[in-house]
Amino acid sequence: MLAGCVAALFFSAAVHAQGGAPAPNFSEPCPALYPGDDAGQERIARWMARGAADRGLPRELPVMAGLAESGLRNLRGASYAGFFGMSRTLNAGEYRGFPRNPDLQLRWFLDTAGLVRQRRVAEGRPDPAADESAFGIWIADVERPAPGNRSGYQPHLSEARDLIAGKCAAPKSDDTTPPRLRTRIATTQHPLAAGGIVVKLRCPDHDCLAGATATIDGRTRRARATTPAERGFTTLTVAVPRAARRALRRGGSVHADVAAIAADASANATARHHAVTLRR
Repeated sequence: MLAGCVAALFFSAAVHAQGGAPAPNFSEPCPALYPGDDAGQERIARWMARGAADRGLPRELPVMAGLAESGLRNLRGASYAGFFGMSRTLNAGEYRGFPRNPDLQLRWFLDTAGLVRQRRVAEGRPDPAADESAFGIWIADVERPAPGNRSGYQPHLSEARDLIAGKCAAPKSDDTTPPRLRTRIATTQHPLAAGGIVVKLRCPDHDCLAGATATIDGRTRRARATTPAERGFTTLTVAVPRAARRALRRGGSVHADVAAIAADASANATARHHAVTLRR
């Protein structure tokens, strides 16, 4: 009886060792639970890597960011805190309490990285997850450092991989279905009067960011991606290059390849291309 009581007390202590949450499993190569501030860099890196892979993001991404921003330490700064140097202004809403909660820190980084990726794809740019040489700029768009520091993340790719050491599963996403997209794009337009090329679109399932591009003589202009309205069509306006505007003012016509693009949270994309003639 006494042995059973001791065992029960030991189990209870283990369960509550993390403030009421289950205790970390130290035999797990890539821990699902935060391994603690005193854990080695490898354990912390692999905890981050698992979180990223579970979200379909590159395993190295949060590790590279953590190495650059904090040296993989849970900092307690007055203005910036945590593994990712988060501003204290983020200590609100769904991230309230992040300075004391590394899980919230990782969630913020992965949420923001996913949104940056989704916006890029919706604006017709390459998916950064498909090009490891783009990881550093991707992180810079999440962290938003001073312009001179934007190149400071990419050099940590090799170190991040060494810390992960192939111990964590590769990222995967069960969501491979692109979003539905509806468009209304006139085949003849007058961008000088309209302020640009007008694209109207909607996502019937309300699960996307939507953007638009226009390519004229090999030059592409983009409208910033936006969340479409709940009802009806959302209007985007794509700027026209200066050379094309000059040609239009002289009375000529210009041909443009116009695309409306929708991207969901997993960066699945749908694009609708239209040949558009521009006139004065």
